[in-house]
Amino acid sequence: MVSWDIVIGLMIISFTLPFIFLRTQMRSTRLRIRNTSTELQHTQSMLHELEHHLQKDKSLFLEALGVPFLLLRPSGRIVMANTHAGQLLHVDSSYQMNLIRMLPESPLRRFITRAAATEEQMTETLRVPHYSNGESVYMATATPLGNKDRHIGIVFLDVTEEHKTQIIRRDFVANASHELRTPLTLIQGYLETLLEDPETAASPDQRERALQIMKKHADRMTRLVADMLTLSKVDASTAYLREENFDLCQLVEEVRLHLDSLLRNQEATLTIQLSTTPFPMRGDRFYWSQILFNLLENALKNNPDPGLHILLSAESAEDNGQLRLTVEDNGVGIPREALPFIFNRFYRADTSGKIKGTGLGLAIVRHAVEAHHGTITAASIPGLRTAFTITLPAPQTEA
Repeated sequence: MVSWDIVIGLMIISFTLPFIFLRTQMRSTRLRIRNTSTELQHTQSMLHELEHHLQKDKSLFLEALGVPFLLLRPSGRIVMANTHAGQLLHVDSSYQMNLIRMLPESPLRRFITRAAATEEQMTETLRVPHYSNGESVYMATATPLGNKDRHIGIVFLDVTEEHKTQIIRRDFVANASHELRTPLTLIQGYLETLLEDPETAASPDQRERALQIMKKHADRMTRLVADMLTLSKVDASTAYLREENFDLCQLVEEVRLHLDSLLRNQEATLTIQLSTTPFPMRGDRFYWSQILFNLLENALKNNPDPGLHILLSAESAEDNGQLRLTVEDNGVGIPREALPFIFNRFYRADTSGKIKGTGLGLAIVRHAVEAHHGTITAASIPGLRTAFTITLPAPQTEA
């Protein structure tokens, strides 16, 4: 006969073992869940880190473009934008705003509105005003990317300098054509008169007068063409500079000799004050002769009345090595409203037509100075003093 103790023991064991097994399984399951949770947290951390790196890499790539770039949704909301685009649009590029709603009415907003709605690439030239009353010109290109979200990429290329160059070339051609047309018309008219009118051709006085007028205007055209060639060379930057060492004292004397007859005819005086004799310089000697000649001739041509006094001075600063050259006179001066434009090509402050010239002299001076990495400024008190000051950043002598 089986003992009740054994039966009871077996019953206890039969009930206890499942609980022990279940407890073991639960403990094992909890451990696996804990390990899995740790792995998930680690994976999530890695995903977040990877996402951070990807976002950082995308931002670096967008910044490395060096031009404003936008990635938009068809609604006009920003997906991505670099800081260049934020500066152009005057918005926070990190905020995914809707540009169509947020930007004020402007050609830029109208372009973005059309770009967001288009399914084809479009390009447009945009003028973007500045707070400083200037403007920049951008070539904007919008390209649908064709992905499932129908994103649109927009790139803005700054073509301001190219646009300015086109305007300068257009104005230059127009002005040059106008300046050449007048003397050519006069020469052609007198030639036709001499060829078709026997009385004029037979008269020594009339023939002499016609020839003198034709020579005067031929000389004017020659000077204009020479100035245009000089300006075109200087305008092409320092590639045309032939640097050499020379003495400014000697160069000034040569320029003075060229202007000697004009100085005597106008009863004008030229005083030269150089801080050292000789005055060593380094640069393109020909262009420096153009600088000095045009500045001095400009003073003489704009002040034909007797008694003009011109002072040419130059000195080298001891503290920073800068060279400062000034040409000043006590003539009629330049009106304040004309000062910002006097270095423009073909610009003349005198609108009466009494003062002759090509209108290119000061433009040649400015470009020649800038080719030597210098700057030139003008200041004038009409009737008292007019001064042109050239500053060069470093000594122009070889070490």
